[in-house]
Amino acid sequence: MEYQPGLHLLATLYTQRTDLLLESSHWRAFIDAQIKHHGLTEVGSTVHDFPTGGYTAVHCLTESHISVHTWPEYGLCTCDVFLSNFRKNNDAITTAIMEALQLFFGATRQESHCIRR
Repeated sequence: MEYQPGLHLLATLYTQRTDLLLESSHWRAFIDAQIKHHGLTEVGSTVHDFPTGGYTAVHCLTESHISVHTWPEYGLCTCDVFLSNFRKNNDAITTAIMEALQLFFGATRQESHCIRR
């Protein structure tokens, strides 16, 4: 079997929806639904809400990981979605999750990077 590099998408999303950047309760419901919808397997996660607002979350998957870090004071978040292509090609799922993140946060502008690894 030949190694097939996975798709690693990174983005900074700018939004006026600071309510979605302040605390993680909406994030948890959203990402749990995304993981289930796409048939991914979560093996662990950690989410931390900062006392002054904002949160950081990392979800470890058998396929790799999804993370988000929010800065409500700047109206932005950074997102990271990486799924390996070990058992099957997950590129479409990686892209769909990043697009869902853009919609969830109501991104008005984004800066993104795509890495094959």
